[in-house]
Amino acid sequence: MGMHANRIESGTPEGDALGFVESLYSGWIEIRDNHLLYLHFIISRYKNEGNTQALIRRWIMQGYDVRVVMPRPIMQHILQKLHFVRAEESLPEWYDEIVECWRQPAEWLLSPSSFPVDHKVSGEPADPGCPES
Repeated sequence: MGMHANRIESGTPEGDALGFVESLYSGWIEIRDNHLLYLHFIISRYKNEGNTQALIRRWIMQGYDVRVVMPRPIMQHILQKLHFVRAEESLPEWYDEIVECWRQPAEWLLSPSSFPVDHKVSGEPADPGCPES
């Protein structure tokens, strides 16, 4: 592997520092040296409260290039609200095949400040449980 990758699970000190706390989520992410953050697996402990969307927004605002690996339909719905696009990547450290990997549009990677922070879908609940930095 050409770059350093670090697997981080929810509920660990590294996960807690990223807002990936065990009280809200179960799962694991991967962070690479070049500020790439792959969300490989997540279960939200409180469904339909906006916690997962707030977490992804937080990571983006912190300057991470967030990618979501093989998202289920409910996650795809969240990612579409955040204007993510479907792509494919090779992650041979974890998967034998090319995998579906949703990501931010390329123009947003140049400037996280252009991310639509206040983009809110009608009927979407507020999320007081996940502070944004």
